[in-house]
Amino acid sequence: MAGTEFRVYATPVSVYSCKLRLALALKGLQWREVEPPGGYGSAPYRAIVAQGTVPALVHDGAVLAESDAIIEYLDEIGAGPLLLPGGPQARARARALSRFIDTRLEPAVRALFPFVGSDGAVPEATRATLSGQMDRFAAIVGPGPYLSGQSPGLPDCGFWAVAAVLETLNRALALDLAMRWPTLAGDDLPECADHLRAYRTALAGWAAARGAPT
Repeated sequence: MAGTEFRVYATPVSVYSCKLRLALALKGLQWREVEPPGGYGSAPYRAIVAQGTVPALVHDGAVLAESDAIIEYLDEIGAGPLLLPGGPQARARARALSRFIDTRLEPAVRALFPFVGSDGAVPEATRATLSGQMDRFAAIVGPGPYLSGQSPGLPDCGFWAVAAVLETLNRALALDLAMRWPTLAGDDLPECADHLRAYRTALAGWAAARGAPT
């Protein structure tokens, strides 16, 4: 993809921004990352990205939102190695895993955010919902090391990002949750390790700013 620029709108602690960074890194792509002008969801940013969400990709005259759509677009234009496996069944399974992470696991993790730095305890119902989604996820993943098969792919990027958030919240809220998943193989990939380390640092800073232990 020589001669084309990938401009990414992202924020430091956004789980979906991290997901896209990991995908871009796995693809071996170079990109220019900028924060949304005026801040996340602002009118100036919505003038560029109508959804007002992060991440967003600007490439070849197109403005694209939603991390899965962006990553599949990169696959379709031949930008780096494919992050969806070959074969319709394998691709469907990878998409289903990614969808579960985005719509079941991540919202259950995000429900913990309001309690970081607060005096209130995490309600038992919130803990139970998260525990249930963690159990369901553990039941549908394969033996690893990657969710997509023998190489890292779309669902791995989302999973590694969400797992980093949960690790941070587990410490910040003293939840003592037992992690129920395979080895976080992203930490062993040179192209991803630095991005995951930087993301954990950003998350720790966010938690510390709210007075939570990190």
